[in-house]
Amino acid sequence: MIILLRKTTPKGIHYYYTLHDRQTGLFEHYTLTTMWGSSPDGGRQKIYSFSSTRELDEKLQQLMSRRLRSGYKVLYSYSRDENYRAVLQEYLDVKSQHRSAN
Repeated sequence: MIILLRKTTPKGIHYYYTLHDRQTGLFEHYTLTTMWGSSPDGGRQKIYSFSSTRELDEKLQQLMSRRLRSGYKVLYSYSRDENYRAVLQEYLDVKSQHRSAN
């Protein structure tokens, strides 16, 4: 799974926030990596490790909610896991509807 978010400032500067689970951790099986900065493939990075997919999903939703509230928009998302794609799409659709209602 990979999700790429982008925010544009009033001055036209772009900031990117990437979330992915492409690598596994040394001590836990489930890992979520975040990268952020002025380039989609660089900048700062933080790695979160979890013992279950439920914990990973909760952290993903927390991070996505925080970034969407701060002005980021989804630029790209992809997952090979069909179940995860359905959950992600449902989550993004709910957030889009929530933003539209305000």
